[in-house]
Amino acid sequence: MNTGKILFILCIILLLSLLADAQFYDVSAEISIDRMPEKERMDLKTLEQMIPYYFESYDWFENTYGIEIPLKISMFPEAVSSGGFERVFTSQFLISNENADQRFFEKGFKFVYNSNDPLMHSEMIHPLTSTFDFYAYMFIAGELDTYDPLGGNNVYDKARDIATRGQVSERSWNWKSRLQDLDEIQRLRDYRMTKYYYWLAIDSIDKEKAKDAREAINTMLMHLNRMFDINARERYTHIFLDVHARDIAEIIRGFGTPGQLDKIIALDPDNEAIYKALGVSK
Repeated sequence: MNTGKILFILCIILLLSLLADAQFYDVSAEISIDRMPEKERMDLKTLEQMIPYYFESYDWFENTYGIEIPLKISMFPEAVSSGGFERVFTSQFLISNENADQRFFEKGFKFVYNSNDPLMHSEMIHPLTSTFDFYAYMFIAGELDTYDPLGGNNVYDKARDIATRGQVSERSWNWKSRLQDLDEIQRLRDYRMTKYYYWLAIDSIDKEKAKDAREAINTMLMHLNRMFDINARERYTHIFLDVHARDIAEIIRGFGTPGQLDKIIALDPDNEAIYKALGVSK
């Protein structure tokens, strides 16, 4: 693809992104090309430039809350094979939101990308764009869970539809494990409710409702306790706690009780030092 054509496509995509009600913003993409043959390097760099606009320029859902989600996408292609008219890349793949309390990693991510391929939204299952669509809905659903109790269910259904069709598609690579991840998250009701009440506590603090904040902390701890009664090392919950431990400690110091501090330390001993350093001392 010549440079003029690449610039024209990117300008059109950028214009669309400015017209759309962005639900993803500040999307960054990085594709490591060190292990790739010279022929593939330029194409992958073109793909790297196109990915942010794919997310930012599309109207993913009815965004009544005005949600804006920053994303970071990293890809580490390790091998490429050619067959017929297509190239299949095998890559490591990491996608996360800004503070990384939601993140997903795939070690053997396979995708098809050829020179001159545009990134287009389509109902047809495609190894690359359908994967982007699936994770877009996963992040949106996870964000909606923080606005309403289990508020992401309808959007998780959109991700499920993509994964289910992906499993029976011609290239069913990785779709089974993605569907398993989705099933796991939807089953973790107490993890999802922990997130909701954490953000409710912050919202209550912003509205100067100290009593509501304290009650939200109590309910958050209740759901956290129920989650760890089932699985004390549940990974998504621990990712969330590791990211937010400092803020949880600050909330308890400002609006909580010594009993709440003792409770979070008992539930999350991995971050005990943070809670003790920043928590209440009464």
